[in-house]
Amino acid sequence: MSSSEEDDGYVPFSKRPEWSDVKPITQDDGPHPICPILYSEVFKDKMNYFRAILKSKEKSLRVLDLLEEVIQENPSNYTIWYYRREVLKAIEQDETIEYDIQQEMNLLNDMGETDPKNYQIWNHRRFIVEKYIGSDNKEKEFLSGVLLEDAKNYHAWSHRQWLLKTYGDWNGELALVDKLLSLDHRNNSVWNHRYFVISNLNPSPFPLFLIEREVEFALNHIRHSPNNESPWSYLKGLFKGQIISTVYPSLLDKLLEMKSKYIGCSHVNSIILDIYQEQNTKISLENSLNICKLLSETIDPIHKNYWNFKYNSISDQLKLIN
Repeated sequence: MSSSEEDDGYVPFSKRPEWSDVKPITQDDGPHPICPILYSEVFKDKMNYFRAILKSKEKSLRVLDLLEEVIQENPSNYTIWYYRREVLKAIEQDETIEYDIQQEMNLLNDMGETDPKNYQIWNHRRFIVEKYIGSDNKEKEFLSGVLLEDAKNYHAWSHRQWLLKTYGDWNGELALVDKLLSLDHRNNSVWNHRYFVISNLNPSPFPLFLIEREVEFALNHIRHSPNNESPWSYLKGLFKGQIISTVYPSLLDKLLEMKSKYIGCSHVNSIILDIYQEQNTKISLENSLNICKLLSETIDPIHKNYWNFKYNSISDQLKLIN
């Protein structure tokens, strides 16, 4: 190991008295490696001792210390995180060893700040919460902080939704959605979470009172930004398994009013087309054909092939009526 690396404060494991009983195992790349990776001496030292521990299957507090150092070098290494979980489970069964699991959460919190989208960190966090901590409002508070920092962090959303499904603490979820949408009303992850919450708290298909409330919620955001696709997708999702014109017939009038106001908005034309097609009358299908032509030729020519496909499908549908 170079003197400069030792000068940086790193003490090789070979010079640590508590590791004197362990013989490191170097990486075997064969006699003639084609393209050897230029690992740092520090990284090689840590990994050499990790291989030795992996071979001996030792599970102790000093192994946790070693694994933490190795993880700092390579936070995405699945094997290291896996073995750390195995060590934690073994320590739990050993009454002679004391380990505060909060230390593990502190490690995850610190690493999450510098590497917030590392899958292994989130996977390990779920293991710790599920096995040792359980339902804890601090976890939701932590996740709220992460999402306020980056509301498109897929791992944070996935972990939060797992937490909700597992422990059932849904309090404050819609308030969080409102806050995040006020910061970025185009964030599809937030709209997805709102749908996740209401779909888990209500029967399917949704009851009318919920549809009425959520339709107004979506339309208010649409009026603010009519070309924002997220609330339009949310609006359509509210009627999953139902016929819009049957469940909420007044929606068509509202959409037609918006169509005349937001000229060139493909989303409002698309959902009106769907409603007309649902109605399945001669007049409604003819109106659908006109919208298809408008979308393919003027408003949304980039998706011309799709709108032409819809036009042909509706034409076939119309022939069955005629």
